Amino acid sequence: GKTLGGGMPVGVVCGRRELMRRFDPRRPMRLAYVVGTFSAHPLTMGAMNAFLKWVSSDHAAEAYAAAGVRCQTWVNDTNTVLSEAGVPVRVTNLGTIWTVEFTTPGRYNWLLQYYLRAEGINLSWVGTGRCVMSLDLETADCAAMTTSLRNAALAMQRDKWWLTLDEQPNRDKLMKSKLVKEMLNSLVRPSQPLATFYAEIMRRKHDDHVASHSHPTNQFLHLISSSLFIVCYVAIFFDLSLAMWLGLFSLLLRQAGHALIEPPCHDKEQLLLGFDTRSKTVIVAGFLLIPLVNCMMADTLTWAVFESRIAAVIAEQWFYYTAAVIFGRVLVLIRKHNLYNSMVWFVKLVTDPLTDIKAYYRSVLNPI
Repeated sequence: GKTLGGGMPVGVVCGRRELMRRFDPRRPMRLAYVVGTFSAHPLTMGAMNAFLKWVSSDHAAEAYAAAGVRCQTWVNDTNTVLSEAGVPVRVTNLGTIWTVEFTTPGRYNWLLQYYLRAEGINLSWVGTGRCVMSLDLETADCAAMTTSLRNAALAMQRDKWWLTLDEQPNRDKLMKSKLVKEMLNSLVRPSQPLATFYAEIMRRKHDDHVASHSHPTNQFLHLISSSLFIVCYVAIFFDLSLAMWLGLFSLLLRQAGHALIEPPCHDKEQLLLGFDTRSKTVIVAGFLLIPLVNCMMADTLTWAVFESRIAAVIAEQWFYYTAAVIFGRVLVLIRKHNLYNSMVWFVKLVTDPLTDIKAYYRSVLNPI
């Protein structure tokens, strides 16, 4: 569009005749509007008219042919100058479009455009990748470009952005190995969304510690509870009964620190989207109610009967009850907030025993 408009702001819309018709024969009142800031502006239309007449003339064909020869000559002469200067830079062209090539591999070749700027050649944001030789360039302008390119390359070489094989014999091998290593690291390095997710979890953990884990005795109880929970994480794959009974003891130990030692912090706990102390009390009551109901329903209740049959049933029911409480909370958070916040809460809950050990291991020195 800018070419057709002789540099004026204009766009061109092309298409099949049936699509580009201003009027629809089947619906005479329908018009196809083409609008824009400079739509049908007299200055723009005049510039387009002048260019289209010129570009189809013999004079334009001669100008483009001469520009192509001039660009090719400049490329040949410039490469001779660059070669004699001993810099690893060359230029190549396709018609009046030219680009910069580097004969020495380097990770900082992109800096050449800034050295060129210091020499008076200001390239566009695409850098040295694609340059166009204007039709109005004269021989003197081309010679000045050659000089600037040579001086910029020499300055960059003096600043040691290109190391020779004598200065670094294993240059190519080192560069390849570093590039491969960085690409592999980028594959295993946490992505930005994952890093943000992790940071949010750790922030919630910190806020939780500040809100309801300030007393050293409570921290000590959490240290013991977290250690037991980690044992449960392993035991649940081998002995469900042991894992659930040990887990319930850990849970009671954990909640005792909140209910009996820490000051009330319901508002802060609700801000963290987790269960507050009241909700935790109800949940613990549910855990205690399950064995009570099973024992009341038993025909005969002796320690042998309880140990052989009832204990395993209670552990299984505790497991399903735990799953219902946790995943029910996840669904509630999804409904109230979103999936992201619910997953933050879930991962925080599951990993709390691991981070609590790191956070509270010093409480062993001062448990009371």
